[in-house]
Amino acid sequence: MSILYCAIPYFAASLARRDYPDLHDRPLVLIDPEDRVFGFSAEAAACGIVAGLTARTAQVHCPEARLLEADIAHCRREFEVLLQVLERTGPKVEPHGWGAAYADLGALARGHDDAVALCGGVGRAVRHELGQALQPALGWNSSKFTAQAAARRTQPGHMLAVSTRHEQDFLKPLPVSLLPLAQEDVWRLTFLGLRTMGQYAALPVSAVWQQFGRAGKLAHRCARGEDDRPVIPREQTPCMAAQTEFEVPLAEWGQPLAALNRLVSPLLAELRENLQACGQLCLTVHFDDGSAQERTRTFLFPTAETSLIMRVLEQVLEQMHWPAGVTGLSISLEQIQDVVMEQLTLFPLEDERERKLQEVERYLAARFGANRLRRAMLTQPGAPLPEWRAAGWRNP
Repeated sequence: MSILYCAIPYFAASLARRDYPDLHDRPLVLIDPEDRVFGFSAEAAACGIVAGLTARTAQVHCPEARLLEADIAHCRREFEVLLQVLERTGPKVEPHGWGAAYADLGALARGHDDAVALCGGVGRAVRHELGQALQPALGWNSSKFTAQAAARRTQPGHMLAVSTRHEQDFLKPLPVSLLPLAQEDVWRLTFLGLRTMGQYAALPVSAVWQQFGRAGKLAHRCARGEDDRPVIPREQTPCMAAQTEFEVPLAEWGQPLAALNRLVSPLLAELRENLQACGQLCLTVHFDDGSAQERTRTFLFPTAETSLIMRVLEQVLEQMHWPAGVTGLSISLEQIQDVVMEQLTLFPLEDERERKLQEVERYLAARFGANRLRRAMLTQPGAPLPEWRAAGWRNP
């Protein structure tokens, strides 16, 4: 395969700053209709802002940030422009969160030199359609994961092409935080002293399977440069469905909710095992009088979290008008795509922070002795107060 990964870092915030240049003076945080963080700028990310935080928590993390209501419809339109630009290059384009997508270049770019020339044209086309403020970071490789990692290792307006011959050398030093694993699994890896792709890739397959299951095994293949997942075009996006019928009509919404939990939980578990998430669900409720009601909910960020899906389903059932008892339920999970990590953060920024910390460590070790240094063990790195984040100390 020949795969291009195109990503516009901090897409929503960059779009807002393109349209309103006066927003460049302060960190920017965009708030969704549920009063949670939808998008943010690089400066806000450096203060610990992540998607999903409440607006109040975002203010605690970054008091100087400017909080604005997100224009989600405008973001969707501009993201569609990006996808259409990529589809001019090749028909197989798979969205991957806001402002990012895979493109299968097929026979158009079989080698490194062809990829560099073709992807350079794609970058120019994106800048022409969306403007200089939304320059993409481009990554190329024969696999989806490595192409994505390459895009995360380069700056907007640049491209990093990783040939198959150099793929493993490229992946080895990268942090495990790039793996599409649940956050608690990434924390477990770091607690075990496994901080790089190379360390994770060196683990026996049986040990990975035992500790992290199918999802860990797939992530293990990604770390080894063996990701063979294909690019799935938008019109071929798969969906998962389940349905059930009741012999006795159900009169209270709590009973259908329990049935929905039994229906959807195996589907979501399968998504998580395959490192996937759904962007939309569709629920159909059949009633004893022969009528049916259908409701669709689209998520701002694809998810496979059972608790979140069940909260949405509970809200849907509560809002429905029930003309009679419930005789059947049908649910489908749609817009399935690969798991999307947090808003694209370029690793060079993280590397720079780590480099500065290491310089401070070396200075303190030389002045006071290395045996007197301790590093905090972070159990809640996103907590707003420093004293809540650490639960002990260890040698650096």
